[in-house]
Amino acid sequence: MQALELTQSLVRSCLNLSETEPLSADTYLMGGFPEFDSLTITTLITRIEEAIGCEIDDDEISGETFETVGTLAEFVSQKMEQG
Repeated sequence: MQALELTQSLVRSCLNLSETEPLSADTYLMGGFPEFDSLTITTLITRIEEAIGCEIDDDEISGETFETVGTLAEFVSQKMEQG
């Protein structure tokens, strides 16, 4: 699965969105969904770690990471490349 598809799937799951909910790389997460809060971010980090078998340190993430689906997908892609 590609990083964008994985990210879209994880975001949908964490926010309880239907598969038909449009999520493009330009979709804002921070400020785009009222339920996108610190708990959602923590859950997303855990699910990313589980999905690609990595560990994410606190200093690897920032507010920009969770700005849009695309910025989060870029982060996921980098973690996938690191193996």
